[in-house]
Amino acid sequence: MNGNKARIGMSIGACLILILLTFFSLRNMDLEEKILSELTFVYENNGQTIGFPIWKDKTVGKYYLFLPSWFSGKENQFSLHYDDRLAKVKIDGIFYPDGGFFQDDGRKTESRLEVSGILGAIPVDTTLQILWSEKLPSIFIEIDDPDRVMAVENESDKRHFETGSMSMVDENGDLLCQGELEKFKVRGNLTATLGKKPFTFTLKQPLGLLGMDPAVKWNLLANATDGAYIRNKIIRDLANECIDTYEPSGEFAEVYLNGAFQGLYLLTEAVEVGENRLEIDLDKNWFIEMELEFRTREDPTRMITDRGQSFLIHSERIVTEPEIEEILKRLNDIESALYAEDGVSKISGRPLQELLDLRSFAKAWLVEELSGDHDVGIASQFAYASKEEDSLWYAGPTWDFDGIMGNVNKPMYAVPEALTGMVEQSGAPDDKNQNRWLSAMWRHPEFQKLVKEEYTEVFRGVYEEILAVRIDSYVDQIRKSAVLDAFRWHKNRLDWFFVIPEGVENGIQDSYEGYDTLDECLAVVRDFMERKLVFLDKLWIEDREFCIVEVRNPASFLDQGYNQTLYFWVEKGTPIDGLPCYETEEWQFEGYYDKEDGNLIYDGFVIESDRIIEGCWTQKEGE
Repeated sequence: MNGNKARIGMSIGACLILILLTFFSLRNMDLEEKILSELTFVYENNGQTIGFPIWKDKTVGKYYLFLPSWFSGKENQFSLHYDDRLAKVKIDGIFYPDGGFFQDDGRKTESRLEVSGILGAIPVDTTLQILWSEKLPSIFIEIDDPDRVMAVENESDKRHFETGSMSMVDENGDLLCQGELEKFKVRGNLTATLGKKPFTFTLKQPLGLLGMDPAVKWNLLANATDGAYIRNKIIRDLANECIDTYEPSGEFAEVYLNGAFQGLYLLTEAVEVGENRLEIDLDKNWFIEMELEFRTREDPTRMITDRGQSFLIHSERIVTEPEIEEILKRLNDIESALYAEDGVSKISGRPLQELLDLRSFAKAWLVEELSGDHDVGIASQFAYASKEEDSLWYAGPTWDFDGIMGNVNKPMYAVPEALTGMVEQSGAPDDKNQNRWLSAMWRHPEFQKLVKEEYTEVFRGVYEEILAVRIDSYVDQIRKSAVLDAFRWHKNRLDWFFVIPEGVENGIQDSYEGYDTLDECLAVVRDFMERKLVFLDKLWIEDREFCIVEVRNPASFLDQGYNQTLYFWVEKGTPIDGLPCYETEEWQFEGYYDKEDGNLIYDGFVIESDRIIEGCWTQKEGE
């Protein structure tokens, strides 16, 4: 009996010890989260105080301190701050009280980080690694509630804005400018729902940033879907150098929100009317935007043309119903001319060239085509015109290039050897958003002539120089920051890509360098641009004859909402190559068959005329 009591007592004691150990362990886990979430490395720079919180990589449980370019390779002194006076923080065995000074030699990257509280029984023992950027300026945003901003996930949340301050420091640590923020908020549509947020901010006073002209409104493009980080930049360069009217510029910078590293961004001018932007008088001009139908439903300036194209009006004042009716009347007049075989409107009797400035639209069309934009002709197409009777509409500025150059959500835009700007049915048949206007423009010989002229005389040289020289220059500038950005957002980052490049794999890596996928992503950009140049040179400079092969894939297991139709422009008398093979465990692909003569069309089949071919599948036995 006594033996049983002893055993029971021992069991109870063991349980109590286990409970206590668990309690202390959980207390110390809470302690880690609490203390280290508060731990801030504070730096004094040119009279400016900057606090850098540390970031926890939850996949491996390690901590990191992201620092701007000017810290690399230099000795820097920080003061450490954390609120819990009973906690003890040690770095490499040295105790740093709240307010204690930490010396970083700019070279040692990994340190032992220990935290213990009043109990001190089970201290936190982990790793702190310091990571420095290179060659880029930094933008520091300070607002009251950064967590509220980063929590934005839908359209209504985007209305929330914060006030605060902005400062910019160059790669050497010199202060470039400071300003008060009238507004700071999340921008974008799909990109606003991703973890790495795009932002827009409005300054109380105009400032010129990174060599761009002074203004109050600016955008910070996150490029979260672009593993190469350069797509928006090089298209902005192309548009600026090939179009003689206003086009937004952009420059690379790193962004820190209340000291927390957000990653590599492209700071751009905003698409807006104003000084140093699109300089038109809105009392005398209209400024409109082609937009996706579902995004216009709540906008009081919404206009839908006779053929279903949606537009919005941008204005600094309330737009009256008569004005909306007048603009819509003019848009329907243009649309009538666009779809008329002779290019003459059945409404006004005026030809297309008396309604549109065709050269400006040819330039905008080329920007879309050379980028391989998967939103071509359905959104973010801007235009403006004088309110005077019989005035022309002008295209521009060009905007919104998240899904371009092979990183696209519709397969047809991944084929560089095609003119996708001429495809009207760019979405599923029941999709209200189709490439109506730009595709209709292409059907007019005078428009095609202008596109060809602009390509051969203006665009081609700039495009080739960007590919041959400028990409390498930008990559040298952003490489280290791109690696840090990829590491900072690695947990969800590949889910944001429209296309995951070959050689890029998801999974936990041993070090931050393991998340470097820049070269693999750049290869997609270079491949697209090289192939697009070869194709357009053959088409518009060498005047070779091409056949159009429309490749339809009506399989039930394919998402037709993203249009599985592809277009191949094949030089007459040469074999087609690169036909896809969509197959699943249940469905076997049998090949492509010509809709007219029933012939089997396969890679290597010589194309002599335009064709429409359609995939065929059979269900596998036992499935």
